[in-house]
Amino acid sequence: MFVTSLSYFFLLVVLTITSCEEFNLYGEAGQAYALEIDVGHPAQKLSVLVDTGSTTLAIASYARKDSNKYFRSKNSTTSYNSEREVQAKYSQGTWIGHLISDFVKFPSLPKVPEVRCDIALITKSHKFFMNGSGWQGLLGLAYLPVGAWGENVVVGSWLDSVEKALNKAMSFQLKLCGVKSSTNATHYGNFEMLDDDTASLNRNVEFRTPILRKRWYEVGVLSIRVVTNRSTTVTNMTSNITKVTGDTGDIDQESCIKLNEEKSIVDSGTTNIRLPDVLFREVVNELRNAAQTSNMLILDEFWYHGEAACWPEPQEWSLPSITIDLLSTEADNQYFSLEIPPKNFMRVVTARNNSGEGGSVSEFCYKLGLEAGGKETVLGYTAMEGLQVLFNRSAGWIGWYPSDCGPNVRITGPYNISTSLLSLCQLTKPVPDVAVSIKAAQWTLCAISIIAAAVLIYLLAPCIKMMVATPLPMSQQISLSQAALVEQEAT
Repeated sequence: MFVTSLSYFFLLVVLTITSCEEFNLYGEAGQAYALEIDVGHPAQKLSVLVDTGSTTLAIASYARKDSNKYFRSKNSTTSYNSEREVQAKYSQGTWIGHLISDFVKFPSLPKVPEVRCDIALITKSHKFFMNGSGWQGLLGLAYLPVGAWGENVVVGSWLDSVEKALNKAMSFQLKLCGVKSSTNATHYGNFEMLDDDTASLNRNVEFRTPILRKRWYEVGVLSIRVVTNRSTTVTNMTSNITKVTGDTGDIDQESCIKLNEEKSIVDSGTTNIRLPDVLFREVVNELRNAAQTSNMLILDEFWYHGEAACWPEPQEWSLPSITIDLLSTEADNQYFSLEIPPKNFMRVVTARNNSGEGGSVSEFCYKLGLEAGGKETVLGYTAMEGLQVLFNRSAGWIGWYPSDCGPNVRITGPYNISTSLLSLCQLTKPVPDVAVSIKAAQWTLCAISIIAAAVLIYLLAPCIKMMVATPLPMSQQISLSQAALVEQEAT
């Protein structure tokens, strides 16, 4: 564990020295992007994954086989334990813990104040912490409905606490750069907080997709295609954005409905692009056939079962790109496309260049950044590397624009079709705010309560009439009530 911590320290030093921009996100292969956090007074330094697929700030409170670094609540003078049990279940892994509140600060976000917020202290987990992970928890950045849960308890989020402290709505931006070179499996990036007014004025964000439901960041993924012919597109190499308007036949209704049948979300806490089973096989079959055409010998275990493929030298991929079509905020018949190059989805998981060291052999291993997801679609960080992704929570949109680091991802569009994509793909219409549905539920509950009370009064009316007609002696009523009052005061 000491070696792991030391390697992270040197990594941060190198990134700070070699980069003109201070990157505050880092992580090893397959472990998403972690951010340094200070918790409690005196501050305890930990690392948490930046996760748009959950809501709760959850941190380990016990030592694990691969790590003895965790939050010690007894060492914080400002920790308050509610003694309420909470739990969470993810697509991979579960945990159980208890709810506390304490002060939280992110050293790399100087404009964001220290706030007291809810924290789930994890006391037991299953398949949640990965072996050798350099992080101790998750920073959930989604909406309240997908937070941790417990009996008669609502777990607040760090983002909500920040917005309350600043008294304004906040957005955040992820710039995920991927690996620094083909000989290094460590990836890096930057996390930034912005107020919503500043986020809306960002002129770089020309392409926005609406958040269809404010739980996870649920969006309209219209199609995912393997692109082998680029001759029909004109590219602006300066901005890395191509603008095209006109009818197109790229959106297949059956595939579009399958992609959004359960949900389609943008999740920085997930590594791969996860597709419904049938569509996963179709996309992978095309990639596999393209590899065979290029005389690349890669076993089926790599393509279909998530196993690594290794070579003695770094690989330059000649595979086609994958295009992801997203619904646009501009009109319900308009969309734009993210063209994901093979550098994104042929993920480096091991990069050891040992040439000349006692005759040892170099090893460069890769895994496919696609996986089968049952019925759901998840755009993990594999789909976000090489881009800057801006999450405007209150306005309900996600903005995409090319980054100055990472793989060369292209954004093309906008494209128009002659019919509504919301109707064609049977998408959920955008919901303005979660508070609206909560308020509606409250009014509904209130109405039901009034009706139930009226029915109860109607049913009890004969009994009430009888009691009024034959009242108990006044002295007995007084003595009973006085006895109850005395007993209540005594307790």
